[in-house]
Amino acid sequence: MPRFTLWFTIWLSGLLSTLPAKASVQPTDFMAFPQGFHWGSATAAYQVEGGIQNNWSAAGLDAGAGVEHWTRYEEDFTAAAEMGQSLYRLSIEWARIEPRPGEFDAGALAHYRRMLRSLQAKGIQPMVTLFHFTVPTWFEARGGWTVAENSQYFTRFVTHVSRELGDLVYYWNTVNEPVVYAFKSFDEGSWPPFKKDRNLALRVVKHLILAHGEAYRIIHAQDALASVGFAKNITLLQPNWPLNPMDQLMTNLQSYLFNETFWEAIEKGQLAFRVPGLEPIVIPYNDRLHKSMDFIGINYYTRYLITASGAQRTQPGVPVSELNWELYPEGLLQVLRLANTHAQRLRVPIIITENGLADAEDQLRPGFLLAHLHAIWQAIQEGIPVQGYLHWSLLDNFEWAEGYEHKFGLLDADRQWRPSARLYQQIARNNGFSRQLLETYPLQSASQAH
Repeated sequence: MPRFTLWFTIWLSGLLSTLPAKASVQPTDFMAFPQGFHWGSATAAYQVEGGIQNNWSAAGLDAGAGVEHWTRYEEDFTAAAEMGQSLYRLSIEWARIEPRPGEFDAGALAHYRRMLRSLQAKGIQPMVTLFHFTVPTWFEARGGWTVAENSQYFTRFVTHVSRELGDLVYYWNTVNEPVVYAFKSFDEGSWPPFKKDRNLALRVVKHLILAHGEAYRIIHAQDALASVGFAKNITLLQPNWPLNPMDQLMTNLQSYLFNETFWEAIEKGQLAFRVPGLEPIVIPYNDRLHKSMDFIGINYYTRYLITASGAQRTQPGVPVSELNWELYPEGLLQVLRLANTHAQRLRVPIIITENGLADAEDQLRPGFLLAHLHAIWQAIQEGIPVQGYLHWSLLDNFEWAEGYEHKFGLLDADRQWRPSARLYQQIARNNGFSRQLLETYPLQSASQAH
């Protein structure tokens, strides 16, 4: 292909990627969601339970008592039920279940059984995540996810948990935000084990892809009717300058690596991702990986503008959360359109497995919530099969390396309902919301909110 034609193709594809795929559906007087749509929320064990010793606590990032969800789960689940929630995502802490290699804690498993039964008694289906950024210290000491052979320990854990708890669980997430974990822990080096080696990060991505495929088959061997997927963080990435072909090229590269490699590997059962100067991710065809997904789980929070150098920046002057994440609800519709291309190939539905923001004063959350739900409603009108929405989070929690400073909860640590929790209750119980409600809570910047 002549060089001019190549650059023109790159430029045109990048320009088109910044444009809406189709006209957005306009609000009606009442935006109803499909019957049986799941309204819910999500948590992760280490962030809320307390009393956990794992690779994070050993590295000096100790969540301590958490927000005592381990002992106060009954009142937390009661609040979720009162809110009208029908699906609750939680994780099973591997370090609790298998504190030493091959030794399983029957008491911890029994406690999780009580939690799952409590949810079911309140009319809430559990969605269980098996890896949510934390591992036992003994697993980390053996090289953790950087060593291919260590995946056998994860599959042993999955086998035990699915056998012991599978009768109480329909929805499973094998792994949470695998690419985020790989790059935070092994490239950026801000999470345990604090490595800064991009090749290691790519290796971990590969091992987590393969571990997902194994976990999927293990769970289905226990329960052929289970619905198994994973929670994938999808950040909308767009070129900083849409007309700059280098910005476009870097955007396409990052979007493929961070957003689509996992999906492609599962669709095809194989993957070949190469960047000059870096270790490739090569997975030969693997029948245990191929089509190992019963739903697409999406965690959506923000968008970034990508420069030719690969830097991710936030557009100045836009509404942002306490973590300086841009609040960009229209991006969720674009992400759902992207996900739908994969959902159609795999013939699976989509569930929003996380969406929320850090907002201690609860000034932005009502507008954030309604604007993102409006984007989901628009997607459903376009025929995109979104079956549920899980807000992050039910409770304020330990926000990983940021600690307890940032507040994501519908409920605070004292179990006080924030106004947005009452709003969510109204939406969930009505299975939708009115145009008037949407217009009452416009999304605005923090300065405007005050």
